[in-house]
Amino acid sequence: MLIQLLIASTLATFALAEPDPSIAPAAPPTPDLRWNAETGRTGQQFPPPVWFDHQSMVLELSIADMRTPTLEGVLTLTSTAVGRPRDTLVLDARDSIAISAITIDGLPQPLIWSHENAKLTITLPAPVPPGQSITTRITYAATNTSTDGAGLVWLTGVGRDGDRKREPQIFSQGQANWNSHWFPCHDFPNDRLASTMIVTAPADFQVISNGRLTAKDQQPDGRTRWTWVQTRPHPADLVMLAVAKFDVVDGGGPTSARPGLDMPVYGPVGSAERLTTIFKRTPDMIAYFEQLLDEPYPWDKYAQVIVRGFRWGGMENTSATILAEYAAAGRAGDHEDLIAHEIIHQWLGNLITCKSWEHLWLNEGWATFGEWLWIEHTQGRAAYDKAVEDARRAVTVMPTSLLPLGVPVVSNLYGEPDDTFTKPEDPYVKGGLFLHTLRQRLGDDTFWRGVRLYIDTHKDSSVETDDFRHIMEAVSGQSLERFFDQWIKRPGVPRLRVTTTTGDQPSTTTITIEQVQDINERNPAWAFALPIWLKLQDGSERWITIDTDQRLARQTLTLPSPIDTFRVDPRVTVMMDLVSSPRRTPVTPENDQ
Repeated sequence: MLIQLLIASTLATFALAEPDPSIAPAAPPTPDLRWNAETGRTGQQFPPPVWFDHQSMVLELSIADMRTPTLEGVLTLTSTAVGRPRDTLVLDARDSIAISAITIDGLPQPLIWSHENAKLTITLPAPVPPGQSITTRITYAATNTSTDGAGLVWLTGVGRDGDRKREPQIFSQGQANWNSHWFPCHDFPNDRLASTMIVTAPADFQVISNGRLTAKDQQPDGRTRWTWVQTRPHPADLVMLAVAKFDVVDGGGPTSARPGLDMPVYGPVGSAERLTTIFKRTPDMIAYFEQLLDEPYPWDKYAQVIVRGFRWGGMENTSATILAEYAAAGRAGDHEDLIAHEIIHQWLGNLITCKSWEHLWLNEGWATFGEWLWIEHTQGRAAYDKAVEDARRAVTVMPTSLLPLGVPVVSNLYGEPDDTFTKPEDPYVKGGLFLHTLRQRLGDDTFWRGVRLYIDTHKDSSVETDDFRHIMEAVSGQSLERFFDQWIKRPGVPRLRVTTTTGDQPSTTTITIEQVQDINERNPAWAFALPIWLKLQDGSERWITIDTDQRLARQTLTLPSPIDTFRVDPRVTVMMDLVSSPRRTPVTPENDQ
């Protein structure tokens, strides 16, 4: 998911009627996540149990009127008991869902169930042994299925004055845990299931969902019944639905870089010519990432669906990305960062998914890194290096605590799952920058060998940060625990003052690295190897590397010629805040500002 701060332009569509876009809600106060002083409870969040492994779902939805935000649904869920005999099936189901009936094949009826506190709890008449499957059928209706642009967003197109100003649209936003607003599910990424979406909607609207379209049938009442089938399992938050009137263009074709893959682009009516131009490199991107990751594109199609009022820049639903309306405006090349971000997610985020939201960087860091990789592929290494350097500057200005009490990139300290996407220790930029620095540390051959093994080992599953680390250690022979712990499991970055002092001879220079952040027993100095590039007055160049794990490090050099210029870590191997420029004069209290 790509976050964009589109406050004024998107708030208008978060409700069923379309309100004044100039009214923005006040930001809630930031809680102390470490512990509650009154109760003593920690703010840590842990994944829910998987008592039943959900194998597949068939979701049948009936939409009678696109301007009336109510749907009727029947969910058929096939689930297998895990661990020990299970006598209770628990699903997430928000208050927007009103359940009318529940049956389970082969079990006595009626069942005992309760629906409260956003949980649907079904008591089974007899325990289900481990490995045995049950099929549950839940009949329900859903209204008010969205909150703040998440869940199933239903835009009626009706203004506050009651006028029907725009065509209605429906689209989903399931990430983080929002799809339980419109169908009961295990609403957490630590379980995967195949999905079939059967939607009956007014005939003049198009319906898009995951997977491939297997049927499109006219109904006796004049509506159309669409059937989309996604056979490869994916987490419930990646199940998507969009219903609207679209222009549709073919983003691929037999002469494209990726023949044989359906790549439709759905956009606002009247945008077809622009869509063809803006998204023309989609096949090239998919072919490039297939080659780079050594893994075929994993899904039946790749659709890009542009809707109005989308909360973020894009959302990488399996085989069908949803994009904000601005993606339909502009010229060729304008949105390639957004397009590349969502495409690489189809492997890293969808084929492999973070097991819990504390490991979100495994999705979003990879997608951000993917943007830079596409830049490297199309514009060259210099453009890639600039993107990475810009990212390092962004990391150093984040308002993060430099103390261990802060919340790092990898942390289960959060209030709501959505908070992990927008916290100061950004899983997007810092996660992407971490991958770049790991690539620099290991070298391209080892790094990409490890990434390909990671995908081969963990595809079609959910992962944690240490799953990735273990693979990279296995292929490199390096111990990477400190590297991971320091750069993504610890908040902040080191603040460095790098100075040079000329000795008695002009060619003798001492380079000093000082860590000037707060250092104490709870916040020790960072450990890193800092490369420095030197250009001497005789025109020659050389590299030196200074290793340090303490407050102060010095290295004295005797060179064939005095230093003319030098650059500290120009290839971005260390995340840092460089607070002073290198000096070539003696350091005194008067000039050391």
